Amino acid sequence: MFDPSSDSEELDTYEHELGPNPSLALAQHPRLAQLRATLNEALPYCCGTAVLPNEDFLLYYGKTERATRIDLSSASTAALDDLEKACAPATFGVAQKNVLDTTYRKAGKLERDSFAINLDLERYGILEALRTGLFTGKEQTHSIRAELHKLNFYGRGSFFKAHQDTPRSSTMFASLVLVFPTQHSGGTLRIKYAGHEYSFDAAAALSGISASEPRIAYIAFFSDVEHEVVPVTSGHRVTLTYNLHYADEDQPVGTDGLDVIQPSGSNTPELESMLSALLEDSSFLPDGGMLGFGLRHLYPLPTSFDAHEDTTLVTLKDKLKGVDAALFRACTELLASPALYAVFEAHSQAGVGGRRALVACPRVVKFHSHDTEDEPPVWEKLCRHWDGVLINFPPEELETAGVSATAVRNWTVHWVTPMSELNRVKTRFAAYGNEPMIGYLYQRICMLVKVGPAGRRETPT
Repeated sequence: MFDPSSDSEELDTYEHELGPNPSLALAQHPRLAQLRATLNEALPYCCGTAVLPNEDFLLYYGKTERATRIDLSSASTAALDDLEKACAPATFGVAQKNVLDTTYRKAGKLERDSFAINLDLERYGILEALRTGLFTGKEQTHSIRAELHKLNFYGRGSFFKAHQDTPRSSTMFASLVLVFPTQHSGGTLRIKYAGHEYSFDAAAALSGISASEPRIAYIAFFSDVEHEVVPVTSGHRVTLTYNLHYADEDQPVGTDGLDVIQPSGSNTPELESMLSALLEDSSFLPDGGMLGFGLRHLYPLPTSFDAHEDTTLVTLKDKLKGVDAALFRACTELLASPALYAVFEAHSQAGVGGRRALVACPRVVKFHSHDTEDEPPVWEKLCRHWDGVLINFPPEELETAGVSATAVRNWTVHWVTPMSELNRVKTRFAAYGNEPMIGYLYQRICMLVKVGPAGRRETPT
């Protein structure tokens, strides 16, 4: 019997001893497996594009009091040629030393003290996109900062063979490259990591952009990732490089105008495409149903809750990030509005095969007291008095547990991604039984969305 006064670690140990809960088993379908893989994708890099105001493309450079100004959102060939002439040959790090070898790297550079640009990565949500793109789970608690390193210039025939970046300090963990929308072809960044190869063609990502909304492309990758810049075949490739460090302070967030390309799970259009293909497949939930998603990212949840009008889930909906935000937007576009639920899992064997009661509530539940001798089990109490809905519990097993199948609502949820322990909330109550004690109610946050029958997916039954 689980002691309601137990702490989180004891709960984890107890649930591990109980084994998997069949009510949380993942749904199986070929297209669903593809969606699940995309949502759970973990890559050694992330990339995308971001809209910046025109003034953030203004670069001032030079080594005298007479600096030269260039607008990198619409620079002429002549202006870019002048910038190239101002650059020194680019070196690269070998054994903590800077080496010049144009057979290995052919490019130009401006050191940090030779140029100035007013570009704020924090303001436009790029740092937050990097944090959610590079880190998963509890690692997302890391605050990060970007240290501007240098400007690199790749003209026709320029390249940088495969290499790893040299960490500049013990806090550096990754590199960031911003690519300006100067006309060029080639210069694709290729990445090799753990036997896999990836590529990011910034020129293609920036092609066709509106002159009224100029964009930069970005890609960040861990320091131990091997990468290369393939030869530029025409035009001018201008980049800023940053060293990414762990920091102590949280960064402000703003994501308007930010389009994530990788990881795919944070790319709303790609998720919409995959979700649309899944919904068009009449073999998938032909009569409709409900999909369940565990949240991928970690959120700062409150430690105290209102027993009557808690708004934690309402507030959290507007603070979703990365994969979770992209998924929420995709579901909103293609289906009925998704919703966040707080899910309680019973701590005792309540059914066949180790099934424990799973109850989804539309808000975080906080009750003041519970009498284990005179009141029904907590899961039943949640269903009867807190708008709770039992999840994936067969009616025949419910009757065996002594509860009428018509007395509580019961949903069949098809889990796409598993619920995690990242966003588990804990509320306290006075527990009465053989002796009074402080009890804890543990709930995990998930996303549920109703799906209509084939042909009418946006109209749930």
